[in-house]
Amino acid sequence: MSIPLSKGVAMCLCAGLISDTLNLTSPTTTELDRDMLAWLTNIAEVDATQFTHDFFASGSLLRKGSVDELIGTDRKQFNEGGKFISISQVEEMDLERFSERADEMITGLERLISNKGYDVALLAVTDITKHYSKIVAVGDPRVIEALPFDEISKNVLDADGVVSRKKQIFPAVSDAIRCAAAISLESI
Repeated sequence: MSIPLSKGVAMCLCAGLISDTLNLTSPTTTELDRDMLAWLTNIAEVDATQFTHDFFASGSLLRKGSVDELIGTDRKQFNEGGKFISISQVEEMDLERFSERADEMITGLERLISNKGYDVALLAVTDITKHYSKIVAVGDPRVIEALPFDEISKNVLDADGVVSRKKQIFPAVSDAIRCAAAISLESI
């Protein structure tokens, strides 16, 4: 059975699929995603690469958003190993304005921890064109020190090749919590 799909609906579905898979480059991408995007771009009459650029460039939170928007737009919370965690993610075309907003993001995450009672709060700002993230991390220093990312400066980490919260960031945080707990037990 063939399902008729309007150009407008196909374009909306393209946006969702491109956003979710970073135009099929995320580790969460499936073969079905690839097939669906090819089918949808044909109906929507768009080029996936150009659409991706236009889609992400138009909504840069790093350039135009408040710190609350940066932290809250795509934020998930977890309870792992007795730790209450917040992980936010923002996808950008480049990280040109990251450094000038880093202190503001740190302060915003510290406020989030204070207001919500998190043990650890992270904000991953992901460059979708170069496939890496810079992660602002605040909270329990034992957990942050155990994260497998390179420290750029206090509370700012470089995560080369990291684009997926689900498959890369959350597992790294879970491992860091276990590692921090093991170190704490050893020191007793």
